[in-house]
Amino acid sequence: EQNRVEPLSFGHKTKIVFLSGALGDTIGWMGQVERYQKHTGESINVFCNHRDFFEAENINYYHRDSPLEKEEYNKSFYVGFYDYDRTYHGSVPDDCANVITPIMQNGLIGMASDILGFNKIDEVRPSLKVDESLTPELKELKKQGVKKFVTLASLSTLQQKFWNHKGGWREIISYLKTKGVAVASVDLDTQFGSGRAEHGFPKFTSIPLRSIDMTGLSLSRAVSLINGGLFHMGLSSGLSWLAWAAGKPVVLICGHVNERYDFANPYRIQNKSVCHACWDRHKTTTEALDNWYW
Repeated sequence: EQNRVEPLSFGHKTKIVFLSGALGDTIGWMGQVERYQKHTGESINVFCNHRDFFEAENINYYHRDSPLEKEEYNKSFYVGFYDYDRTYHGSVPDDCANVITPIMQNGLIGMASDILGFNKIDEVRPSLKVDESLTPELKELKKQGVKKFVTLASLSTLQQKFWNHKGGWREIISYLKTKGVAVASVDLDTQFGSGRAEHGFPKFTSIPLRSIDMTGLSLSRAVSLINGGLFHMGLSSGLSWLAWAAGKPVVLICGHVNERYDFANPYRIQNKSVCHACWDRHKTTTEALDNWYW
């Protein structure tokens, strides 16, 4: 592989810091950390959220507030969203000599690949800790007589990430039920939103009424439930990335970003005959991200 990563630097100690704590960002970037470690042979300390969720050889996982981040390292990388037209994570650190394609022309995995010095994007699923035993949620579904099910995460952190087609999820759930397939909602909350009704949207959007409410689970129990289903349905958000990392098929409905932003997926659905991929066409500052209806 032709790249800027120096191979097999055994004995070197490297620090990699994730500047975003979002679940999807963390999962997408962690695969590139594993790729970097295997290529270089270096001992890696990675500072991130959701650290208890990963397990790979020669990589140590620490929370961002760990004092170990202040130690001296042979190399340091700061993985975030850098762009000439964005202020989300500031400018590229002065000691980063690698060429980074701006996020508006790049993808989540591509950002980490560039920052770590690879010339070519190669998707890598990170090594997850997945409990494949019969969790309480799987036992409950079995008790209800559910033989086949899929998981659904229909809520997210901005209105533009939602599937805003009225009644869309309800229609899909009704269809799946005719095929003997139940749908379990695995979002963190039963409803989410800005708390104010604007632009024709309600204060809060709820999970579909005909889905089985499995919300509020820890991530470890959520991934176990996802792992037990036929496939996962969702948005361009953290739980879709979690399902992808666990190796499950993901039916992903997305409007706000182009396909290069997410993992490669034959089941990605986007209507390109209407306004779409606004994430790639507009400046996204921290102030804009505070606006639910941006």
